[in-house]
Amino acid sequence: MKELSRTSLYCAMFIAIGAVAGLLGPSLIYLADLIDASVAEISVVFTARAIGNILGALLAGRMYERWQGHHYIMLMLGIMIVALVLVPFSTSLTMLMVLFFLLGATEVSANAGGNMMMIWLHKEKVGSYVTVLHLCHSAGSMLAPLILVFSGWLGQDYGAGYWLVAIYAVFLPLLLWRQPSPRFEARAQEVVPETKQKATFLAFVTVIFLYVGFEITIAGWISTYAVLSGVEQNAAAILVTWFFVSISIGRLLSVPLLRFISPQQGVNLHLCIAVSGVLVMMLTDASFVLVALWLGLGCSAFFPMVFSYANSIMSLNGKRTAFVFVCCGLGALVAPTLTGPIIELFSVNAFPYLLACLISMIVVSWYRLSSMTR
Repeated sequence: MKELSRTSLYCAMFIAIGAVAGLLGPSLIYLADLIDASVAEISVVFTARAIGNILGALLAGRMYERWQGHHYIMLMLGIMIVALVLVPFSTSLTMLMVLFFLLGATEVSANAGGNMMMIWLHKEKVGSYVTVLHLCHSAGSMLAPLILVFSGWLGQDYGAGYWLVAIYAVFLPLLLWRQPSPRFEARAQEVVPETKQKATFLAFVTVIFLYVGFEITIAGWISTYAVLSGVEQNAAAILVTWFFVSISIGRLLSVPLLRFISPQQGVNLHLCIAVSGVLVMMLTDASFVLVALWLGLGCSAFFPMVFSYANSIMSLNGKRTAFVFVCCGLGALVAPTLTGPIIELFSVNAFPYLLACLISMIVVSWYRLSSMTR
């Protein structure tokens, strides 16, 4: 019963984390108008959030080995709620950068903590649970643009959407307080020999770094890409929802699919879908909705499959899991931050080619990891 209640609580928490992650992209134009900034200038908010991701993950690696996991997650959720409330009151780019730095740090800390708690709670049986956890994350990200649009239907601006997410999240620390934190237990024997674990782990986090850059670039910029291509703002904002709808469907389908295929085969399948989606975006006049759905399906269960695969071949303690999320932060920093200047320099038509470069590097890095662990 304790496993069920804690598992459900982590899933509810990941809906909030996903919503926080999904708010920035579709509200980018709103934030730029809020402080009277250009597209190139507002793109530094991605940088601030990604730096928060990196530093938050580094701190989390130490804190989760010193504090009880639930206590540190509660602290991070509290800071996240305050930052969400303050975003609509921003009066300058500096204030927005500070707030999204805090959102980035708290989001990644709670994300890393939730993954660790789930792994430590379910141990060797964690595979499908991690996929469900990330399904909840994508569901939250999928709901984020709808929450923003709903705030407009209420006669408010997109800022009210930030407050609605904060209201949902405010109950989570109270529920976590009532549950005991799982503990890390080392394995008696590892699949990957000790001499090869460092190289294998570095290959793994390289894949994660590139993949997160790919996903966050799509989620963060596809709405802006559509607006600059002539699509109406609300219709463009919904593209992120379609992207995360597809991610959610893909993750839901992957739970039974993993009974028939290995994680490696699943990753290969996702890469084929993602590559073909980018090619459709580059070479055809397919609708933005179709492209968002296609790319979302290619991204869907990639992260949880690679993460579960890594957990099956080596123990992911607090420090290792935190380093994984440091690489997530770096991935969320590099490509999305460069996207704005690239669009300004080469026009909006450069966006599909940037995605093509990213997916090509992911394919190469995954091939290297899978060849090392055969």
